[in-house]
Amino acid sequence: MPPLEHQSRMASQQASTQAPGGGEAAGRQGEERPPRVAPLWTRGFVMLMLYNLFFFLGFQLLSTTLPVYAVRLGGDASSAGLVVGFFTLAAVLVRPVTGWALDAYGRYALLALGTVLTLAVIIGHEWVAAIPLLLALRFAHGATFAVATTSGGTMASDLIPRARLGEGMGFFSQAMTLPMAVGPVVGLALIASGDFTWLFLLAGALTAVSLALLLGLRVPIHERSRRPFGLRALYERSAMFPAALGLLVTMTYGPVISFIALLGEERSITNVGLFFTVYAVTQTLIRPVSGRLADRRGYERTAAGGLVVIAAAVVTIALSHSLWGILAAAMLYGVGFGTAQPSLNALAVNRVPPERRGAATAAFFTAFDLGIAIGSIGGGLIAAAFSLSTVFLASAVPVTLGAALLVARDLRLRKMVPRQAA
Repeated sequence: MPPLEHQSRMASQQASTQAPGGGEAAGRQGEERPPRVAPLWTRGFVMLMLYNLFFFLGFQLLSTTLPVYAVRLGGDASSAGLVVGFFTLAAVLVRPVTGWALDAYGRYALLALGTVLTLAVIIGHEWVAAIPLLLALRFAHGATFAVATTSGGTMASDLIPRARLGEGMGFFSQAMTLPMAVGPVVGLALIASGDFTWLFLLAGALTAVSLALLLGLRVPIHERSRRPFGLRALYERSAMFPAALGLLVTMTYGPVISFIALLGEERSITNVGLFFTVYAVTQTLIRPVSGRLADRRGYERTAAGGLVVIAAAVVTIALSHSLWGILAAAMLYGVGFGTAQPSLNALAVNRVPPERRGAATAAFFTAFDLGIAIGSIGGGLIAAAFSLSTVFLASAVPVTLGAALLVARDLRLRKMVPRQAA
């Protein structure tokens, strides 16, 4: 057990021995105190957010540059695609096992292990001299990334108070969104001269900072799961519905990251890359608001609204023939994604016992990875058969379906409440 974890256990034991609202004032009859709001911005939550920020800064430096690296090593466009494919495949395979391990053995050790191995893999890119070795490293990076991010997401669900879960997940996700606004731009600037050394050094340094931040992280105690390793232990059943909806959401994100640049070239729209900057900034602004709204109005309602806005965004992309249209779509996409994602994430872990949050988080993140892969591959097939515009119009279908499912679920739950009260 890490020292800080032991300190957290001692603190929780001391707190439990003190009578809530103890003292003479608490015993006065007729005196009512307003309900205490559980704090969100604890030391542990702040440290975890800072960890996430630096970890994803290192990741985003590589996200748009490693396909270029593959071409520089002598590969072609298919090799560049495999760089993304190998990473995603590894993440999908490793996340469920990581979720089980988090519930069975604890969060801190796996988070630290995933971060250390990620750092080693990033630095290892400097000595790659051939495509096969690069693909092997991308597979390894996908695996270590899955371990670290699944551990971090699970730990966030432990640290955030239940009554502020949507708000907390919104803030936590910001630390993943903000690096998207600067990481790709800085990464492409670093490789403009053709030298990738500084890219790998900076990405490694940022990951090392995230590792150092773990030393100040206090880990809450949770009951360990005793389920033996197996298919039922890998997936949390109650998280399957929000995970499936997360898959529908990222079926739009796959086409966006894969084809929006090509759409810009086809329609002679310059500076299409600004889409991701506007998208990231909009998400950053909307997440705190949408998170609080979800806690008050319900996760299903809020997520459904986000999915409708996402559908409007991808339709706007399909119809846009100017940069202003693309940027308007980016704002819509940021609002929709920044509203739907934290609501669905909160829905996935809200009613899950602490010893099963790892499995629930793993299911949710796995679905996100699968959605990106399905959207990218399916979009490529649609583009070959029809057009790029059709790709984005088609991607509106799954999120529209998801919104309908959420509305139906919300109505069903609301009908059940009066019956139970009666």
